Amino acid sequence: MYFINKISKSGMLVLTMGIVIASCQKMDRPSLGDYPKDSNPPGGPLKFYAAMDGSNVDSIRANFGTDNNASYAAGVSGQAVQFDGSQNGYVDYPSANDFGGSTDFTISFWINITLAQKDNNHAVGVLAFANSNNFWSNIVFYADNNTKGTTDSMDLKIHFGDKNNGDNWNFAGYNFTHAWPHMYDGQWHQIAFTYSVADSTGTVYRDGVQFDQKAHQSIVFENSSKLVLGGFQQAAGIKGDYPGNTWMAGFPGLIDNVRLYGTTLSAAEISALYTNHQ
Repeated sequence: MYFINKISKSGMLVLTMGIVIASCQKMDRPSLGDYPKDSNPPGGPLKFYAAMDGSNVDSIRANFGTDNNASYAAGVSGQAVQFDGSQNGYVDYPSANDFGGSTDFTISFWINITLAQKDNNHAVGVLAFANSNNFWSNIVFYADNNTKGTTDSMDLKIHFGDKNNGDNWNFAGYNFTHAWPHMYDGQWHQIAFTYSVADSTGTVYRDGVQFDQKAHQSIVFENSSKLVLGGFQQAAGIKGDYPGNTWMAGFPGLIDNVRLYGTTLSAAEISALYTNHQ
């Protein structure tokens, strides 16, 4: 009887110790499969991504944006940010992570604007990667007012910083015969730009298809700072303001899925972003 009790007590002790050890092991070694995984770890090709799916103006990893007179509506996927077209309507981010250190790069985003929202009197800022030393910023995409009237074509201009010459206007001549067709039609359109430093070539895409390409381009980011959406950098008080530049205005349409890569995406990759509404 004593022997049986001894075994029982020993067994209970072993069982108790086993439970304690198992509990400790469970606490010390949680199942990693239960934790979300970052599909775009720091240092990856996608330097910055804003899905515009919430009022906090979401972006990957860090640098959440601040909205100014902006609201949210249905986007090309999820939600999009809706601007009111005023001087105070824009979103700004403290930075675009380490995108400013890129030599090869890709910029991709979506816009939606109607013919009724077309501004025939001002240049309308869409996206600006700010530079406090350069009036035109490192990058600015804007719609000029050359294609006036009821045409739904857009004179979409792109300016880049060039440390040798100060400005690169080679992608800003899209007025009249080379305007972007059917951009003020109330539909979602993808705009993408890639640059390869190896062959000094810049390529513009519209809705997943090449729109233009130019070789012998010099494009360099310097003094990188804020990313401004829905306006020029002057909307955020960088190198002046709108009252001092009365020909400027904010974007009155929708913007969605802003993606900045530190690599030159291929034509097939740009097409895939378009097809998948990314």
